[in-house]
Amino acid sequence: MSQTEQQLQDRVQELEALLGVGNDDVSRLLTVLDATPQQCEMVGFMLKRAVAGREAMFTVLFGARPECDKPEMKLIDVQMVKVRAALEKVGIVVSTEWGAGGWSLTRSDKAKLRAMMEGREPPPACATSLPAPRPPTLTPGAREAIRDRRAAFLEGA
Repeated sequence: MSQTEQQLQDRVQELEALLGVGNDDVSRLLTVLDATPQQCEMVGFMLKRAVAGREAMFTVLFGARPECDKPEMKLIDVQMVKVRAALEKVGIVVSTEWGAGGWSLTRSDKAKLRAMMEGREPPPACATSLPAPRPPTLTPGAREAIRDRRAAFLEGA
């Protein structure tokens, strides 16, 4: 690789880090969140600005692709639903910025997430997870009825 190519790669990495979509940010977010790399890029993008707009996020994530390979803009909304869920699991709320067409995190939530990324604060236990489903309880009469139906079915087979 030539010196010019190396300089260009270094510059790309520097710009990605400024946007919050660099490999370092994404890999640290992957250790904290139950999310995909693309969703972690979206969170990293939100960490770097006051309001992360839909179009800006789309450009950062998919702008380098040829027009024929770009997804629909709606993908950003769909992924944001998943990003919200992943962030809620660690106690962080995403606010919708009506009129600006984007989303934001509070300063305290950004600081909390950065602390988790750096290992200074452990992610909280998943408070929003649902309890494990319990098997249905059957009365003795219901059990007998199921046994009788099963026997009748097997005899007919």
